[in-house]
Amino acid sequence: MNSDDNIEENMIPAEVLSANEKMDFKRVFTRMRVPVPDVDEAWKQFSADTDMEPSMTKRKSRRTLFIGFAAGVAASVALFFGAYRMFIAPQLPHAVQVFNAQRNKDGVLLSSNSGRSFDLSSTTKNTATLLAQGVTANKDSLVYTPAKPSLREEKLAVSTPLGKDYYVELPDGTKVWLNADTELIFPTHFTGARREVRLQGEAYFEVAKDKAHPFVVYNNMFSTTVLGTKFNMRTYSQSAASVVLVEGKVTVESKKSKTIQTIVPGQKAQLTSSGQFEVQHVDTYAYVQWKEGYFYFNNVPLVEIMQELGRWYNVDIVIENPKMMHTRLHFVADRNQGLSEALQNLNTIGDVHASMSGNKVIVK
Repeated sequence: MNSDDNIEENMIPAEVLSANEKMDFKRVFTRMRVPVPDVDEAWKQFSADTDMEPSMTKRKSRRTLFIGFAAGVAASVALFFGAYRMFIAPQLPHAVQVFNAQRNKDGVLLSSNSGRSFDLSSTTKNTATLLAQGVTANKDSLVYTPAKPSLREEKLAVSTPLGKDYYVELPDGTKVWLNADTELIFPTHFTGARREVRLQGEAYFEVAKDKAHPFVVYNNMFSTTVLGTKFNMRTYSQSAASVVLVEGKVTVESKKSKTIQTIVPGQKAQLTSSGQFEVQHVDTYAYVQWKEGYFYFNNVPLVEIMQELGRWYNVDIVIENPKMMHTRLHFVADRNQGLSEALQNLNTIGDVHASMSGNKVIVK
């Protein structure tokens, strides 16, 4: 068998090309403003030409025509894949890192504006000093009950690292659960007409009732004013800035637009990029389960779930296919279990495959 016969045997007839492949050829050639080769018409012409040849010259002519046709198809395929690399390949999705771990992981810290600082993760050596200031603390909680009112108000701050939550009881009896990567600033005693604190991160509040002294929580984007109520505030970023009301009534005021919005139990006030509030009815159960020790996500985008896992386990999170980021899932896991168990639970969903690589979680 000669070389021409080898070419003839290895070529793929045009009718074998699928409809999708033909459409891909047309799309690429249209983008490049190159005339689109009509594969079907070329094959018909080839068949007609070969039928008209005399028997002695038919094989040679057929071979010549087939080689020419094959060269044309080969050139079209080469041009198609070159155009694919030029126009389509650069548009393929790239991996996105949606959470960055903190390399220096400190414990729970108590600090003051006077410069004092205590590591509450290990309070044994500081117990006497803290008690003298009215602070009873351990690795999981802090209760502030000043022995006597101070003439000078001092600001205290409790901050949590990634992977650690903490309970704080304020001088007025207000109870606050701090989520991971959160800071709460409060005074050693409340003075004036308003009880004011500042939050960065996420916290659940059970505010002690005092009609004469409204309780106000400030952050960099909005403030929340209450008399006595239960609510969850989240302020990690503007896109995640919200208040969910469990009990009572609260008023939120945007720092950017000065918009004021009042919400009732079962409502969530979400801050928009314009500084307005978007109010919606929600299941409050899903927003408070973190303080009970659980991840609980119902119809939540994958990117938000992975960011929470990154914040709790202090790992980098990379999503290889950005199109999956907004896939909504229902996911529940125990925050006290290890990361591998949490990922195993996540992978049982079916549409997600997450794996560890060093201190990084990769989602495919």
